Amino acid sequence: MTELISMHKNAKDDFFVLLTKRMAEKGDFPAFSQSVQHLDELMQDENKNIAAIASAILSDFTLTQKVIRLANSAMYSGMGGEITTITQAAVVLGLDAIAHIALSIRFIDMLSTAAPDSVEAREELAKAILAGDITRIIVTKSNMVNGEEAVVCALLHHLGRIMLVFYFPEEWSQIQKIVRNDQASEDSVTLEVMGVTTNEISQEIARNWRLPKRIANSMASSATFDETSMPGSADWLKIMANFARDTASMLADNSSREDLKHFVSNYSESLLISNEDIMDAIDLAQRMAPELAVKPESGKNPGKPNDSCERLAVSVQDFSAALTQGIDFNSGLSMVLETIYASMGFNRVVTFFDSGMFKAKVGFGNRMPEALPMLIFPEAYATDVSFVAGEQADVFFQDITSSKSASSIPAWLREALPDVDAFILLPLVFNGRAVGLIYADWRIGAAGTVEPSELSSMGMLRDYLMQALVKRK
Repeated sequence: MTELISMHKNAKDDFFVLLTKRMAEKGDFPAFSQSVQHLDELMQDENKNIAAIASAILSDFTLTQKVIRLANSAMYSGMGGEITTITQAAVVLGLDAIAHIALSIRFIDMLSTAAPDSVEAREELAKAILAGDITRIIVTKSNMVNGEEAVVCALLHHLGRIMLVFYFPEEWSQIQKIVRNDQASEDSVTLEVMGVTTNEISQEIARNWRLPKRIANSMASSATFDETSMPGSADWLKIMANFARDTASMLADNSSREDLKHFVSNYSESLLISNEDIMDAIDLAQRMAPELAVKPESGKNPGKPNDSCERLAVSVQDFSAALTQGIDFNSGLSMVLETIYASMGFNRVVTFFDSGMFKAKVGFGNRMPEALPMLIFPEAYATDVSFVAGEQADVFFQDITSSKSASSIPAWLREALPDVDAFILLPLVFNGRAVGLIYADWRIGAAGTVEPSELSSMGMLRDYLMQALVKRK
């Protein structure tokens, strides 16, 4: 057994110094905190848009697939038809909801990757996931606006316990043994063994990671069923997070149905949700566990999918319907870019707009958006690919790394995007003039071919997009 933290002279200070050191060595949790901060900044931005949040999610292929899968789950089956893109999900479910869905998935993925191979770690991870699922079903059944924020709160409420089981496994095992043998409270035993409570750990992490106030507030373990707050408020989020944590623990401990009903009845009034709805949500969360479970997937865009032609055809129909419903140009642009990116398995997709020079403005995929400032070329005719914008032709350039293609590929493209092996160009034509350009590429080693039907479908998407621009004008 390692020396207990509480035996140190300055127990709390020593604990956090050692925790910080172990977290830095592992590296997984600080990476998640950066994701939280980035998405929170996007959500707080008054000028936030679908493209910015979609781009943040699309930078991670695995995350993209999981967000779309969850958006199509039984949880959201009543929200509309099949969702095939992040942009479409954002339109249907809302920007904040999609951002919080992404955070909850990224948190679970991070836990799954970082978790030590132990029974205790698997149990805590399972409890956190179950708490999140219970919360998601409750807020969905209640039609709460941006209920996904409550799911993130329920998951992060477990952070103090997770830190202990991940980074202090021997001490955590001792804590659990004392709790079982002495029937003592976990908080009191944790304070005795570690010199700090799980609640203090959670609050310190919230401060260090600069988590949004509403999420940080919900991580406190001081809420009780004596409090009552309006659904969605900061206090309600804290009560919900505490309730979900305790419910998940009771289920893990195989508590009796009667005990569970009694516990739910205590919280029902403070949550302003009926006993029946809460019990139904708990039952559904247990049944849906396999559907919502984290599944391992490759984290890299695998290249052109086998059903690319079918995906594009469906997307053309979807965008036609969106155009009829009055989709605005910016949302339409995001939807078209994402559709082309995902349907063809491109490495990246970028839109250029003409402002005297053709400058890249919006992009998804590898090295986006940091490479955007380097992507610029003159409007005038030149003996390289940039002349295509003037010719207004849809074209596909293949195997540009070969010596035969070297003279036709501009230096700015090779310098800014050195991993490109093949790309397409789709000019955006308005009133007979190219006002922009959609560019999409495959990286070296993943390039495929573009079939005439695929180029035609992408051209149709572009044409529909320009119709949205005409309506805006």
